[in-house]
Amino acid sequence: MLRTVRYYSKVINIKDKGEKAARVIRSEFSTLKEHYDAPKYPIVLCHGFSGFDRLGLFPLPNLLNDTTKKTKELTEKSLIELDYWYGIKEALEKLGSTVFIAKVPAFGDIKSRAISLDKFIEKKCKNLRETESKSSIYNKPNEDESTFKDKQEPIKVNLISHSMGGLDSRYLISKIHNNKENGNYKVASLTTISTPHHGSECADFIVDLIGKNQILKQLCPPSIFQLTTSHMKKFNELVQDDPTVQYFSFGARFNPRWYNLFSLTWLVMKYKIEQEQADKFRQLIDNDGLVSVESSKWGQYIATLDEVDHLDLINWTNKARSVFDKVMFAQTPNFNPIALYLEIADQLSKKNL
Repeated sequence: MLRTVRYYSKVINIKDKGEKAARVIRSEFSTLKEHYDAPKYPIVLCHGFSGFDRLGLFPLPNLLNDTTKKTKELTEKSLIELDYWYGIKEALEKLGSTVFIAKVPAFGDIKSRAISLDKFIEKKCKNLRETESKSSIYNKPNEDESTFKDKQEPIKVNLISHSMGGLDSRYLISKIHNNKENGNYKVASLTTISTPHHGSECADFIVDLIGKNQILKQLCPPSIFQLTTSHMKKFNELVQDDPTVQYFSFGARFNPRWYNLFSLTWLVMKYKIEQEQADKFRQLIDNDGLVSVESSKWGQYIATLDEVDHLDLINWTNKARSVFDKVMFAQTPNFNPIALYLEIADQLSKKNL
């Protein structure tokens, strides 16, 4: 039997200058609980920088040259397929949630990604409006068989965003969604997971490295420049929160070993933080290899995930690390990302979202 674990025992609102330290989660997400509730509103998963919904490598050829639907589907498949949200969508759907995986320009700037995200959600909610009952969309079976089809009422959604996806989502809410009328959806909540709300020192390092080299500037995606700590100060001044939307956030940190994917970037983060904020170095050093814990904080900060790197958060766990820890240190993984997302869904449900 799976043990039941209490996760959200307390939350910290970083906008209130309280004295309590943010909660650190070390092993509570290592196993699944016996029961989770599905949230009321559909979930939209928003990927980060260089992300995708599903990436196909080595497309399978249409050897039979058939025009049937079955063969057409075959040609759209690949020998190797990678899911950005590996196993997460399926787990949330088994819970009973309506889940959409957004796809935006992988290396685009924040505004263009937010525009794409808006179009994606509009299209999905328009389809829901035309095909599903209100009770089905809002996960309340047999309660209300009316539909949104002939109503101006928008469909409410919960956004769950990883990394840069949280910035796209904030821009969407503040600058796009609030400036249009009669849309098909309304954002009810935004949960960000290791989003660089205050910039990334890794981006600072890259921009410093580029310097005045025009060739490197042309090769570097514009979003890298937007992810710097200096640019995000301006971003936060211009992109204001919507008081009708609930904002939640998580951060992550880990201590790298030689085989970790983010060992080098962790050192870059450490170097830049020490260089730029020596007076607060010890307090700010915690990071997941790309985003510091301090930069991850926005709205109601739920917790810091301990010994978790940037890709662990989307279930791309470093298998080499897991095996090495088991063999050399007799340690089992302390983090199951599926448990994190199921708990987020459960807590959204408890907030009637």
